[in-house]
Amino acid sequence: MQEIKIKLVKDYMKRKVVKFSPNDSIFKVAKLLSKKHISGGPIVKKGKLVGVISESDIIKFMQLKFPGSSSIEEPHMLTLVIANLIKDQIKFKKELERISKVKVKDIMTKDPITISPNDTLIEAASRMAKYDVQRLIVVEKGKVVGIITRADLLKALLE
Repeated sequence: MQEIKIKLVKDYMKRKVVKFSPNDSIFKVAKLLSKKHISGGPIVKKGKLVGVISESDIIKFMQLKFPGSSSIEEPHMLTLVIANLIKDQIKFKKELERISKVKVKDIMTKDPITISPNDTLIEAASRMAKYDVQRLIVVEKGKVVGIITRADLLKALLE
């Protein structure tokens, strides 16, 4: 009879976690997410988990700030089109300058869903489904020790 080994979070989590500060700019975070090919990470202040940020959080925030440029009723009027484009570009530039001052703490999710490294992958999958999240921050004794994503769960399933 074959013994079934219970798979634990600690066996599949990533231990090298890119962490962010609440005072990081959203541009810095977006750049690092892109560079590291990750979709989110924990926000840590004085070693304590205070939130989580994701690409989705940044995209939702940007959509609120740039819902689209103004539409022009009569596009055949070239002067009006150019004037509106210039006006929109100036507004866009000012908004970008303002947004560059926005900090992660202003848009992060403040109560991230966490899990223990000794919890099972079944528990991890259950929490991800229940809270509709892509990742769980792995916390032990109040410290971030890893991160486990849906992709990690799929990898474990294939073993």
